Amino acid sequence: MTNHEAQESLASLAAKGFANGERYNAARPDYPVEALEYFVATFGLTQATHALDLGAGTGIFTRQLLPLVGRVTAVDPSASMRASLEASGAEVDVLEGSDVAIPLGDASVDVAFVAQAFHWFDAPRALDEIHRVLVPSGGLGLIWNERDESVEWVAELSRAMLWDVKQPYRVGTDFAEVVARGPFVNVERVKFRHSQTLSREGLYQRVMTTSYISALDGEPLDALMKNVAVVVEQLPEPIILPYITDVYSARAAVIST
Repeated sequence: MTNHEAQESLASLAAKGFANGERYNAARPDYPVEALEYFVATFGLTQATHALDLGAGTGIFTRQLLPLVGRVTAVDPSASMRASLEASGAEVDVLEGSDVAIPLGDASVDVAFVAQAFHWFDAPRALDEIHRVLVPSGGLGLIWNERDESVEWVAELSRAMLWDVKQPYRVGTDFAEVVARGPFVNVERVKFRHSQTLSREGLYQRVMTTSYISALDGEPLDALMKNVAVVVEQLPEPIILPYITDVYSARAAVIST
């Protein structure tokens, strides 16, 4: 499979797997306050800042970012995700677009964020496109909540979910080198601990928001969820699902013309 074919396959999986914005918005966790504070300090976010949330989805990160800046433009290719964000009432501009087609002008935003989405991107093209819309030396922030598989039951859950077979990216992947190969400098990676409190039903819904699982139906879905239930039904409520939040910051390189 060529890189182009692989990217098309990922894009197709994302489109199928993220068609239920309402479920995603209800079941996915927010991001740790410490991560937001890191972005504020690193990028000097103020009420004068125009931020782009690229791959904004249902706006979980968008809504946390909004009080920290003066303006947020949220861009996402999924109609269901955008509809969920618009229904939240958050005062942001919500636009259709993608990692390689951002509907904004050159040098129009101060900082760009990508939450739980960069692994879906065509990284070289996306980094060039993000650089295009950033002001000189503008900021780029990437963030992921990743299940903490050092906890035994979480590792068992991941195996039941077939994460080791189907995962769109490997947990713990270091994207610093990927970012540094684009037109970005001063790449830094930090990590924070986070958690999500769920009922058993909430954990099932959280599992169902996983891209490749959301795209399943019929017998394959039933079989997978039966294996998930073996893990989940043993857990006392409330269930505390631990995460490691992986965070990156970088600055747009100033390119001489």
